[in-house]
Amino acid sequence: MKEELKHIYKAFNGKLVGTFAMKVHVCETVAKMPEDIIKKVTKNCWFLGSMDEAWAFTFTGNDLKDMHLIFISDELLLQEESQIHYTIAHEIGHVVLEHRNSTLVKQSKIEIQEQEEEADIFARKYT
Repeated sequence: MKEELKHIYKAFNGKLVGTFAMKVHVCETVAKMPEDIIKKVTKNCWFLGSMDEAWAFTFTGNDLKDMHLIFISDELLLQEESQIHYTIAHEIGHVVLEHRNSTLVKQSKIEIQEQEEEADIFARKYT
């Protein structure tokens, strides 16, 4: 891992769980963001390797007490680096923009589409 990424890795304090490649991609993506976002993400997000078919998804539940679980699939890590970083930034966007994705929250298709578009705009700013 590059020296300039090690402080971000340490700030996660064990909340990066997955392959070394996943950890590097998350740190590289987060490093492009402003310091306030870096602090929020490293404090409140867990990044977990996932075998799910979806490339990535974020779970924010009321029972997580302001923590967010962001799952990154092995399949995503096989894509181009730009796609990997975009997808990670997109998921971080859901957190920063305070989108809710919980089994207890019912959302319309329009609400979901609006949140996806907002997360895309966020991701484009940092990739």
